[in-house]
Amino acid sequence: MKVEKIREKDGKLELLVELSVAEAANELQRAAAIEIGRKGFDYNQQTSEKSPADFLREQLGAIEAAFLLDEGVMRHRATFALTAAMVDTIGTPVFRCSEHIEEGKPFKYQLVCVPVPDFELSDYGPVSITVPSSTVKDEEIEAELHRMAQAAATTATDTSHDVVLKGDKVELALETTQDGKKIRPLCAPSREYATGTLTMPDDFDDAIIGMKVGETKTFTFWGPEMELDADGKPIMKEYETTATVKRILSAVAPELDDNWAKTVKPGIETLADLRKEVEKRLAAQHETEFERTAEMFAGNELAKRLEGEITDLVYGVAVKEARENLERQLKKNNLTMDAYLQQENMTQEQLNNALMIQVRTQLTRQFALNAYAKHHGLVATDHDLDLFFESIAPGKANLAHQDFDRDGRIYAARCAALRLKAARMAVKEAQITRLGESQQAE
Repeated sequence: MKVEKIREKDGKLELLVELSVAEAANELQRAAAIEIGRKGFDYNQQTSEKSPADFLREQLGAIEAAFLLDEGVMRHRATFALTAAMVDTIGTPVFRCSEHIEEGKPFKYQLVCVPVPDFELSDYGPVSITVPSSTVKDEEIEAELHRMAQAAATTATDTSHDVVLKGDKVELALETTQDGKKIRPLCAPSREYATGTLTMPDDFDDAIIGMKVGETKTFTFWGPEMELDADGKPIMKEYETTATVKRILSAVAPELDDNWAKTVKPGIETLADLRKEVEKRLAAQHETEFERTAEMFAGNELAKRLEGEITDLVYGVAVKEARENLERQLKKNNLTMDAYLQQENMTQEQLNNALMIQVRTQLTRQFALNAYAKHHGLVATDHDLDLFFESIAPGKANLAHQDFDRDGRIYAARCAALRLKAARMAVKEAQITRLGESQQAE
């Protein structure tokens, strides 16, 4: 792939991207396969005599398929082009081509983006920040020990009452049929069931609640079949169940003593040992939270020193991207914008203002950290890149690295890694007051 910077004007940068014949052929079939899957067409690349692109053209027509393939290829290669040109951008780039992508030909298109602008700070000296203390409190340790004990709780018979109440966990013997046929998943000599948890239909739940220990009852309830009807809705069927309440159950947590402590982790001999282990673990968590908070606060203080105005163009594309990200998230959660606004008790104007504030905060911090890094001559090394991936995917840095690499976003990741490095340097140089402590870290 060849990438050439054509012109930069009015805050926009235009790139000319050219894919070789081989690259264009690979991208063409890739885009076609994705579009086939998106539209749900029945196509098997292993057995079909047609390529994905030819199959898509046959299904949609040459003209519609051509525009979809152009869009798919240009969008996918855009991040690779920005990495090749080493351009960090605001928002999503736009692109256009004068000729459709075709087999056996190179493919050229223009990519227009808004590069991250350069700014200066009024002062590059240390910042002063106040951050909550990372000290572990005794009550936190005790709460964690109790949580661990509850997680290790065993099941026992509850003799405090003999009538099933809502919220009780019970042991049942079940025999269930549907149209006279036994339903094996709902037949068992012993099965635990928690009432009031919506794991079974309301009719079933209502029948169990109020039964006495040892009582047997036969009743019917309506429940869904595994398959759906023509409208995509569950098919409801009537079931008949004979249930016996064998006992009411309760969770019994172990005593917080040396005997239990020995079972938690090898090398732990006493509850005091376990308490120290928990304190150490919580202290590490607190320190990580402290570091992240300090980095954010340091970035915010540097942002106050930003000189110059952020253009309407930069704000516009950043807000547009923030809105598109929100809309994608709502779609993923099957929420409409109106439903979201109602859920958040917001008006459209309030949402617009919130997005603007969010974008302004993010942009000023980003630009300030870029300026700070440039002033101090910082460079993002491969080690810094690893630290960035670990920060966004703790314990899964390699997977995050592979994702960014696969999507062509390595240069964007390196820019983010440089900002993280700048934030950590700002924290290291900062005058820090820890709330709840008399000391200051110089």
